[in-house]
Amino acid sequence: MTDNKHIIIYSHGSGVRYDDRGLLTSIADALPGIESILFDYYKIDEDAKTLTLCPFSEQVKKLHEVINDARLKNPEAVIDLIGHSQGTTIIALAKPKGIRKIILLAPVFNTSVESFIERYKSKPLAVINLKGISYLPPVDGLSRIIPSTCWPERNAFNSLKEYNSLSKLSEIIMIEAKQDNILKKADLSGLSSEIKVVSLDGDHNFNAEAREPLIKEIIKIII
Repeated sequence: MTDNKHIIIYSHGSGVRYDDRGLLTSIADALPGIESILFDYYKIDEDAKTLTLCPFSEQVKKLHEVINDARLKNPEAVIDLIGHSQGTTIIALAKPKGIRKIILLAPVFNTSVESFIERYKSKPLAVINLKGISYLPPVDGLSRIIPSTCWPERNAFNSLKEYNSLSKLSEIIMIEAKQDNILKKADLSGLSSEIKVVSLDGDHNFNAEAREPLIKEIIKIII
């Protein structure tokens, strides 16, 4: 590391707030001396207790705004990104320039509408309406709303193409969860050799005893 200010910007997963149910905030808390920027991609209505998802393109725009604002305020700073789950796809689509390192936690390789429906079809209170408004079970007290505008961009995401393109701009480290309870094991045979892949024990959110080894690995990468 240089003596310049060090900033990490975090890109959270789908249908959750900036803290990513405690994952990203716990990582940020473990990195003292580094400025952490966490933000929400989605509209939160505290009175109605709702969280409304938005298309990938809107999230990409928001990420660019956050990065540009951080760079404007700290032109000499070293900036890294940490994304989790769907937050990794947003980083890949955004392809921000001037980022030193990007860590992708439990990266998503299949964003198809079919895979989404498969994941939620047996969930109580989930209502999927591709031509109207969809609803997902509440998380952390917030009911989740999905407008129909979210679906087209999911099907258009080409994971290997986007991650490989991203690797031409920054150093990329993917950290897989060996016991991922949300995502199926991806075929990485077409992944660029420039991308380092690390496999750690843990579920999709690296909960419980998996959290500490994850944080140690991130510190080793970042510091």
